Amino acid sequence: MSLCSNRGARRSLLAASVPVMALAALLLGCGRTPPELAWAPNQADSSAIDSIVQANRAFFRTGLAELSLQYMDTVLPGSTPQILRGELRSNPYKQRFRADSMEHWLSDPDYPLDYKFIATLDTTMEETTCTVTFAETIPGRLRLHVYRYSRYIKQDTFFPSPSETLLLNRYDTTFSDTSFVLEKFAVATETDTQLGNATGGMVLKKQNGAWSIWKMSGGHRYWAPSADDAPYFFSLVLTNGARPDTVLLRPDTLHFGMQRFYALDSGFPTYKRGDSLRLARQPSTNNGNSSTYVYFNGKRYELDQWIKLDENVPLGLVRLHVEHIPAEVFWESAGKYVAAAWIIPVRVTE
Repeated sequence: MSLCSNRGARRSLLAASVPVMALAALLLGCGRTPPELAWAPNQADSSAIDSIVQANRAFFRTGLAELSLQYMDTVLPGSTPQILRGELRSNPYKQRFRADSMEHWLSDPDYPLDYKFIATLDTTMEETTCTVTFAETIPGRLRLHVYRYSRYIKQDTFFPSPSETLLLNRYDTTFSDTSFVLEKFAVATETDTQLGNATGGMVLKKQNGAWSIWKMSGGHRYWAPSADDAPYFFSLVLTNGARPDTVLLRPDTLHFGMQRFYALDSGFPTYKRGDSLRLARQPSTNNGNSSTYVYFNGKRYELDQWIKLDENVPLGLVRLHVEHIPAEVFWESAGKYVAAAWIIPVRVTE
């Protein structure tokens, strides 16, 4: 019985209890709900949550893998031949190239998917929920087929100071025909083949003793080699030709957002089978001189290509990947693989 509801007690007992009641009211506040007790999932909860994660792991994996070298645009947005020609002439001490196809070479799909969860007991709503966050480290590399490159000419000698000698490789300021495959990693050495990192999340709910997926984040974010080095996404716009859907990093009341959870049976951009879908324009990022690709249902698309939601596209939630790669990755032989991607759930209905 609460100390604030003893109106039926005897007067003598009430008088004797005044000091105690005053102290309790001072410390806790009359009528205040006691703090919730700490709660931790038991082994059965942990096993059930893990089973759901493993059963749905394919949905949360970064799907940029390609089975072979696939065509890519040879004139990147913002990097016309005139711009690249200027790059060659302004700095002949970097080797440049032109690529016509690429392949993300990832590891076995059974590579572990790391995750952690925080389970909470909401006594007000009388429900138990569990927020699961994913952190995926992806081993692999980016492969590019080079068809033109600037040839090595000689080494130039420089003397920055009387005691210092600097040798730099000089390359031609025009392109020559060639054919070879160049591999780029997200790290400095080929012995460490980490390609990038991805993070996302979902919320599970326990009802009638069973766990199930209740909500999912508006998308997963992927960076190579890290969030500090990759381009930074602000927003992108999907369209089916009749309606634009804006996806923001931080959502507002009108638009979808990566950093918000949405119920599985509502929310998320929704399209009908038979619609065609594409990006309305280049995503808003902090790196405008980049190339953008869309991955959907196992296929890579150029920025301006329409994706047909035909009978081969499953109904329900499916994933759409939007990858943003700085132009330097495609035209400089040195340097790492750098990219950012959003993995966005979209709903397909009849």
